[in-house]
Amino acid sequence: MELNESRKNFLERFDRSTLFGGFVGTNLMAIVGFYPLEGPRIGHKGVLWGMYVRPEARGTGLATALIGSLIEHAREHVAQIQLTVVSSNPRARRFYQRMGFSEYGLEKKALKYNGVYFDEVLMVRFLNDGL
Repeated sequence: MELNESRKNFLERFDRSTLFGGFVGTNLMAIVGFYPLEGPRIGHKGVLWGMYVRPEARGTGLATALIGSLIEHAREHVAQIQLTVVSSNPRARRFYQRMGFSEYGLEKKALKYNGVYFDEVLMVRFLNDGL
């Protein structure tokens, strides 16, 4: 859904993000982004965004390894990771649950693409309490 995002906002997100890539040989097969939120009241949170795995790499364990790396990185910066996933994507929801995320809410009509609304499930994984 990044197609609807302004170029400026998209580039600013990249500037504050850490990107993780999953490779098979020299081929990029999966990617996911992470950024910590800023501010005294929300700085303990980070956001997992933009997860994509090429169809031929799905079910290979690459996504699990990628999210594992992201979680280890996030532990050094935040106490929790938040993400959203389209409610009509049960495979992704189950994957994130296997990775330790739990659902805590639903945002109705969170996205609109080509005139169609999509609900998003809000998910969180709590990490270290020390931050």
